[in-house]
Amino acid sequence: MKVATALDIQRLDSSAIVNYGISESILMENAAIAARGVIARRWGVPGRRVLVACGPGNNGGDGFALARLLYSQGATVTVLVAGRSDINSRGGATVGAATNRGFDNSSRLQDSEGAAGDNLRIAQRLPLKFLQLYSLTSLLAKTDFDSFDVIVDALLGVGLSRNLEGPMAALVERINASDTPILSLDIPSGVNADTGEVLGVAVRAEVTVVFGLLKRGNLLYPGFDLGGDLYCSEISYPPELCNDDSIALSVNVPPVLSAREPAGHKGTFGKILIVGGSPGYCGAVALAGGAALRSGVGYVYLAIPSAMVSQAFPLVPEAVFLPQGESSYLGSEHLPKLLEASSRADAVVLGSGLSTQPESIRLALELIALIEAPLIIDGDGLTALAGRDELSRSRTYPTFLTPHSKEMARLLGSSPSEVSTRRIDTALEAADRYGAMIVLKGAHSIIANPNGKVWINLTGNAGMGTAGSGDVLAGLLGALAASHPNLDSADLLRLAVYLHGLAGDLASLNLGQISLNARDIVTFLPQAFMEHKKKLTFNPFSGKIMQI
Repeated sequence: MKVATALDIQRLDSSAIVNYGISESILMENAAIAARGVIARRWGVPGRRVLVACGPGNNGGDGFALARLLYSQGATVTVLVAGRSDINSRGGATVGAATNRGFDNSSRLQDSEGAAGDNLRIAQRLPLKFLQLYSLTSLLAKTDFDSFDVIVDALLGVGLSRNLEGPMAALVERINASDTPILSLDIPSGVNADTGEVLGVAVRAEVTVVFGLLKRGNLLYPGFDLGGDLYCSEISYPPELCNDDSIALSVNVPPVLSAREPAGHKGTFGKILIVGGSPGYCGAVALAGGAALRSGVGYVYLAIPSAMVSQAFPLVPEAVFLPQGESSYLGSEHLPKLLEASSRADAVVLGSGLSTQPESIRLALELIALIEAPLIIDGDGLTALAGRDELSRSRTYPTFLTPHSKEMARLLGSSPSEVSTRRIDTALEAADRYGAMIVLKGAHSIIANPNGKVWINLTGNAGMGTAGSGDVLAGLLGALAASHPNLDSADLLRLAVYLHGLAGDLASLNLGQISLNARDIVTFLPQAFMEHKKKLTFNPFSGKIMQI
């Protein structure tokens, strides 16, 4: 499923109208029909009291069309109009409360253009109650938002690019303050459609009905959290538009993992080398090793300082340990042995608990340049690589970087706040600069390919925001790379991120988010592997998007 920007939607709407002859009126009618269907499913329509809050653009036009459709099925509909001057020529500084029959049809209403104006004119011919927002004081005095069964947010849509203020912002706050469930059309008003940011203030919806294609702001936080349950309708977009190759971002629905070779053995299921560990960070490399052992690889080799073996062995006794020297830290003196070990491995994980000691940083840089195998760089390995993109770009084997926001900021020389507000763009920038597959970890992780393709992952939950979760992903990814060498690099990373999040979701269902830790993610990896095929087939969007 493609995920669009606001400009993408403008272009696709134009293409539907110009190239396919699907008029703006048809698109608006289909949007309204989809929204009415969701209201019918969630709350019912006959006898319901519905407030439809409409803004000045096509989002408001969708609302006018919806008001008509709800009225036709027996709802009592009130239309609140904000940001338009073509409702009542008498104007004034209060909220008008009248049926259509009280309006002067010689007003500017007759000059409204396009499908939104057409739907407004039709709605005004019906015996609906209209309210117009002129000032906050009068609105609060005359409107009881808690008296409705449903409030429809049709105020601003995807075109918003600046902060809400004045009466419109106050209206949004008043709608949020009610106990009435809210349904937003396309995206909650006040959410940036491209970044998910809140522009001053935003509607907090229980349900959002998305039209045409999902917008980035529907899936990026905090926009995703404000949208509630997401329903998506193609509103009669042709499949060619819904699958437009020029749209880079898609929802991550990875390929299903192939069946295990029945006659295989530990020698045929691949070997992974994990290089890391330092005083105080024995757990990181053990978690990566434990995840790899649960992910189908035949051998897991742990190259760690000798002093740590006694600590790590009880945590992952199935691993093969490669003790390195007498130092508490790995350094350049260990390079020959590590390169020899990597030559026997089908994939290498570098960085889990490695430390940022100068000797460990030097070693990491040397290994990145010289390892001839698929390489997953995590944790302190990313710190070593930051600003040295020529090392990863010059590699001839697949390279995977798994940063969180702070690590990404170091990789790009930016700030964590900039990364957080430009997650998709920064992931693409890092993939291009470092010539590597990237996963920007976090709520709805972003996966980026150097070729410009990018995916947003929907598995996972807030309980996974815990120390060691990233080490689990690194070990899982390394195991998949070692045991499935024929899988495309992008598919490997997409599958690993999906499975990692699914294991976290299964752990959360059983343990709750508050108590979840990284070991729990490892514990539920087997169940994730058992269930992922069924979930990808019957619930590909992890229950977060419903297609209608």
